[in-house]
Amino acid sequence: MKPVAALKCMAPVVLGIAVAVAGAPSLAADVVKVHLNDKVPAGKNPSLVVSIHQDLTALTLNLRRNDGKKVHSRLINIPRDSQRTFIIPQKKGRHRYRGALTVTFSGGDEGAMNLDFYAEVIAGLGLHANRNELDLEAHTLVLRSRRPLTRVRYRVVGDDGKTLDRGAVSVKKPDTAVRVAWKQKQGKVLKIKLIATDFDNINEDIELIPWTYAVPHEEVHFETGRGDIRPDQSPKLDRSYVLLQKGLQKYGKLLEVKLYIAGYTDSVAAVDYNQRLSEKRARSIAEYLQKKGFAHPIYYQGFGERGLKVPTPDETDEPRNRRAEYVLAAEPPPMDVPGSVSKWKRLR
Repeated sequence: MKPVAALKCMAPVVLGIAVAVAGAPSLAADVVKVHLNDKVPAGKNPSLVVSIHQDLTALTLNLRRNDGKKVHSRLINIPRDSQRTFIIPQKKGRHRYRGALTVTFSGGDEGAMNLDFYAEVIAGLGLHANRNELDLEAHTLVLRSRRPLTRVRYRVVGDDGKTLDRGAVSVKKPDTAVRVAWKQKQGKVLKIKLIATDFDNINEDIELIPWTYAVPHEEVHFETGRGDIRPDQSPKLDRSYVLLQKGLQKYGKLLEVKLYIAGYTDSVAAVDYNQRLSEKRARSIAEYLQKKGFAHPIYYQGFGERGLKVPTPDETDEPRNRRAEYVLAAEPPPMDVPGSVSKWKRLR
């Protein structure tokens, strides 16, 4: 066995290897080429991709990591003009590897390449877009990341499933906050797909689904201080159920649609009491619709008197404030309730 080349690198490379056949120097040939993927995002492993240009009986990788862990893999009967990938198990951090890649020919002759390289698993970009920085009317958003970004590709999809716009933003001065603007003549945004790239050419994608559909409905009237559905109110919920099913027929094929029920009260009684009462009523509506046959996930939350539709002084009996909202969405919808915190509960 003769070592014929050494690989020392800090970035992905392609290296051609002339493997000398023992006892027959004149048969030296370009046997394999190796591509080292040494920087990968979290959740993936570094790898050696080997292109083979001669028939081989075996291809063997032996590596030792700087912490003592070993990597051994052997492949047999490899035809020329093919490609094989050696996965290097590594969950996180940066490690140095030393060892050899050995080729074995049909006659038993062998050649080897010495390996000496670093591999790194890089933490995710942590992509996110704050809801208050997403403006569907202005057609803009701000994409934020843990590390500076050099490029962001985007695709905006309408609620009919068709592309409204697509493009890319090249960042002249890499930043952790990148403004994305798209063109949109008509239609309603269903979702926005984004692919971000950093300095290390690591890509990460994120999908935003700002779409919501507020279902028109008649308000259910409850007895004072109670949360159960009166029999005479059932027809209202039955009609709402029909509208919900129509919404599912239209959008259910495009998204994993969920139903969100928000409950509100007027300003009569204590704030904490109204909070509990609004949640009880929202849950009752959710349970009715589920029993009726709504098969998609249902979430409910009470907002009490913090979301008054009609501003009133405290202790004001205002029927228009005793209400609910039925919202179809793929993600928790933003509610126009000052000081509220999203605490949606899944109906089981």
